[in-house]
Amino acid sequence: MNPFAQTEDAFTIESISINGKPYSEAIQSSAFEVDLTHMGFKLGEDLRFSIKYKDSIVPSIINMEAIQAVSSFEMKKAFIDKDQFLNWGCTNEIGSLTFFVQQYRWNKWLTVGQLRGVGTDGLNYYRIKVPVHSGQNMFRVYQIDQSEKIRYSDTIQFHSKIKPVYLVNKKVTSRLNFSAPTQFEIFDTFGNLIFDGFGKEVRFDDLIPGKYYVNYDNTIGDFIKE
Repeated sequence: MNPFAQTEDAFTIESISINGKPYSEAIQSSAFEVDLTHMGFKLGEDLRFSIKYKDSIVPSIINMEAIQAVSSFEMKKAFIDKDQFLNWGCTNEIGSLTFFVQQYRWNKWLTVGQLRGVGTDGLNYYRIKVPVHSGQNMFRVYQIDQSEKIRYSDTIQFHSKIKPVYLVNKKVTSRLNFSAPTQFEIFDTFGNLIFDGFGKEVRFDDLIPGKYYVNYDNTIGDFIKE
């Protein structure tokens, strides 16, 4: 939208440049489109608009979302390597968006990492450390764009040879011990999360005696605080 500057008998916008390139199309009207088709920009490239206008008469861009990044990626290949990194390749990215990595554990999807997408067309590669547990693992990747549309990848499966973790003691006084370091969550009988983290033991001297539920490794269990 290009308001009229009555004191100078002209529209307020004097010139436009995009990433330093002058925009040469007609701009002397009350509303006009900025056509990017022939300016040589690549799909997914960041754009910086510079609009020179007369003082106090401010123009406005009414559809900035038209050039925002879109969740459109297509995953081509994904796998977990020997160092427990999730690797994947993507094509058809339209702008740089964050990739969120989720793991299916304890009957729910948990976000376990994120990284910024390259955002350009062609084949882009990504790698991120993930918390592998014993047995069958499932991961997925997703993006969300300005329209709040969520785009998920297919599920990526991986079978780990890590030994299953077990509870050393199901009746505890001050410490809950696991057979090996593990991700864990501890809930009371009302479903309130009271502890979470990673380790081989959890100390809770002040915990009220009673029954509690614990998620660890790829298992859901319970214990008694005496």
